[in-house]
Amino acid sequence: MKTPHLLILGLILLTTHALAATPVIHNTKPTHPPRVISLEEQWRVGGEDGDLLFGLVIQAASDAEGNVYLLDRQLCHVEVIAPDGEHLRTISGQGEGPGEVQVPIDLVILEDGSLGILELFPSKLVTMATDGTPRNSLTMKLDAEGSGIMISISCQQRAGVLLAAGHRAVQSQAGQERNMYLGRFDAEGQRQVEYCQHTASLSFDPPRFDEGDLLPAFFFASAVGPDGRVYAATSTDNYRIEVFQPDGAPDRVIERAFTNRPRDDRERSRITARVDSWYRDFPGEVERQYLDHELPINEIFVTDEGTVWVCHNRSHHDLPTGIMASYDTFDSQGNYLQEVHVAHDADPAYDGLVFLGDDRVLLIKGLVLSRLESLGNNAVEFGELEDEAAMEVICCRIRG
Repeated sequence: MKTPHLLILGLILLTTHALAATPVIHNTKPTHPPRVISLEEQWRVGGEDGDLLFGLVIQAASDAEGNVYLLDRQLCHVEVIAPDGEHLRTISGQGEGPGEVQVPIDLVILEDGSLGILELFPSKLVTMATDGTPRNSLTMKLDAEGSGIMISISCQQRAGVLLAAGHRAVQSQAGQERNMYLGRFDAEGQRQVEYCQHTASLSFDPPRFDEGDLLPAFFFASAVGPDGRVYAATSTDNYRIEVFQPDGAPDRVIERAFTNRPRDDRERSRITARVDSWYRDFPGEVERQYLDHELPINEIFVTDEGTVWVCHNRSHHDLPTGIMASYDTFDSQGNYLQEVHVAHDADPAYDGLVFLGDDRVLLIKGLVLSRLESLGNNAVEFGELEDEAAMEVICCRIRG
């Protein structure tokens, strides 16, 4: 008896689908026990007794020579620090001229060695030589039409992939339609590949805020690996990282058994303060829908060897004495390797770490509130500190 042609076709389609299915690596526990790394101070700038005065430092990067670039959101410029801690120069400044910025939101060292400062609005990458000499800027565009208002959130470049996140807002009868994206852009600022997208409706009449709908996870947690693969957190409830080939093809999904930690009073107060700042000019009450936890994944970075480091909503809580942060690490295939504990006496509720991509990390005093304030509308009144200390940046070598 001959097999019917339709049955053969069905078997072929099922087999093709199975081969094309994106592999999901679900992890339950790490392969190795936790590892502790320590931070050995190399230099520090800022602080109460320092010569440099910072406003709101929100991002940092390092170039091929080891110089460190500190983006100050409030003062709209970049401080450049030599590998030995010497202050070299201040570049950029507030304005609309060549090399100037109005609302900087991110910083990137581009692969041609130049510096890029990402503007929140209008959405563009202001580029310059590392000595501050202006170069051409890229206006970020989603399509040829360019309609709506473009807002940028983050930007990075590695292995030929210029990755940026943001949204385009188009006015509607009730408010705005927001097309949120994580995409790859070319040298003219045109989007070439869309890795993640989410569309949400922002209501103005009546005003309504839904955190899970309006703040997607990929806004805050994405990375480019040394081979150009893109890693993005894609869930507001689950520990889930989607990995894409540079051309946008799904590569794999990394998951981990995880229980979200409920928000504490301070975290609830902080998200409330940010939303208050966004709706400050709206009359009447704003209907609000908050998550009961912080995002499961709030930071991803990938080492030159391909090891994936993940900061999650338990990374700064319930830690052993003397540990300020804990990161999950995965190999390039998505297998859970181990927890890495960072030993230091800094306060993770206010102080943050920026890994520079070599064997150095910046401990930035006050980074947490600076970044939260940078995402608010003008000044965000957190009301936590009666006498807030001056921001300080400490460069450390990683030991262990």
